[in-house]
Amino acid sequence: MKMFKKCMSLLLVCAVSIVSVGCGNDTSQTTPASVTTNDDKEKEEVVTPAKEQVTLTIATYADPLEVDLVTAQASAYMKENPHVKLVVEPIAGDIWETLKIRMVANDEPDIFYMDLFQVAQFIDTNKLAPLDEALSAADIADFEPALLDAFRGPDGTLYGVPKDFSTLALYYNVEMFEDAGLTPPETWDDLEKTAQALTGNGVVGLTLQNGIDRVQPFFYSNGGSMMSDDGLPTFNNPKNIEAYEYWIGLFEAGYAKTPQQLGVNWTGDAFTMDMAAMTIEGNWMIQALMEQAPDMEYGVVPIPYKEVPASMQFTVAYSMSNNTDNPDVARDVIRFLTDTNQQMLIAESGRAIPSRNSTLITFLENWPDYKVFVEQAPIASEFNYGIISATVVDEAAKAMERILLDPNSTVQGAFDAAQENIDKALANQ
Repeated sequence: MKMFKKCMSLLLVCAVSIVSVGCGNDTSQTTPASVTTNDDKEKEEVVTPAKEQVTLTIATYADPLEVDLVTAQASAYMKENPHVKLVVEPIAGDIWETLKIRMVANDEPDIFYMDLFQVAQFIDTNKLAPLDEALSAADIADFEPALLDAFRGPDGTLYGVPKDFSTLALYYNVEMFEDAGLTPPETWDDLEKTAQALTGNGVVGLTLQNGIDRVQPFFYSNGGSMMSDDGLPTFNNPKNIEAYEYWIGLFEAGYAKTPQQLGVNWTGDAFTMDMAAMTIEGNWMIQALMEQAPDMEYGVVPIPYKEVPASMQFTVAYSMSNNTDNPDVARDVIRFLTDTNQQMLIAESGRAIPSRNSTLITFLENWPDYKVFVEQAPIASEFNYGIISATVVDEAAKAMERILLDPNSTVQGAFDAAQENIDKALANQ
């Protein structure tokens, strides 16, 4: 019996000892908690939603070189943005009339060229979408202010981003000048004397296109203007009349002739064919000289002036339809087409002067003959007369032709008659 009690006591002690060990704080003896690792989880794939496919049309001039350039730029954009398809659409003939007709049917391209001469009419009919968001502050600072201002509406909204520009200057035949012992003219008096000296032996001193888009620098050089301070056309400004009397005097004296009077279609033809010693044209004539007269030695200087130096600016921009289904993408395409990299393509091509200042150094390194034209930008007046630009140009052309062909017509009378018709057209808007 004693032995039994002793054994039971030992069992109880052992049991208590076992329980004490099992409930102790010795963590080395505890079973670890269950841990879920990445290997135990089913991995989730992150799927980026595909961007919606977008197709946009870009309308350009039908000139093959122009089409090739824009096509290359469009391809570069599509490579960076594979969800966007850009279709380049060349428009032959009068691109502006074609755009107007298609806009009536809401069938216009998403993006298209916009000429400085046309932009006011398109803005007035609410056909263009704002483009202020296409450019950053740094972008804006990289453009000549006059180029951007040319495509702003009355309230300052931007409706076009300039892709290039051109100005006017005086071309002269170096060989003819050297043979005559002459230097390029700087003033109106110089121009008249030089033209007189070079006229003879089948050559005329000057060949000039008798239109507002060549005469206008003479208006501004004489202190005149084509627009009043309140934005109205002032063709018969007294200073304009005085300047045109000087201009037409060159024709009356026989020192100047239009290309048509010389039997050709363009001043560039007359100049390259040695029919004239001088002409006033834009930088686009450099390409013509390279093709038609590669061996001809010519020089380019600013247009001779009277009171102040003056030139004329021709600018083309990219604009966006107010009817496009994809305004954000279209705006981004225009930003791309006019950024520094794409402007470099224009700089390398020599087709026109790129609109960004940051590209001009490269441009002039490749095309030094354009230097004078680039320098004219700050003093160039615009080829733009508001919403009735076409009427102004048409009436000016009629007046100038009448003066040139009718010896009984006076500059004052012809300009006043043209201004009367311009005012009537403006009143009917």
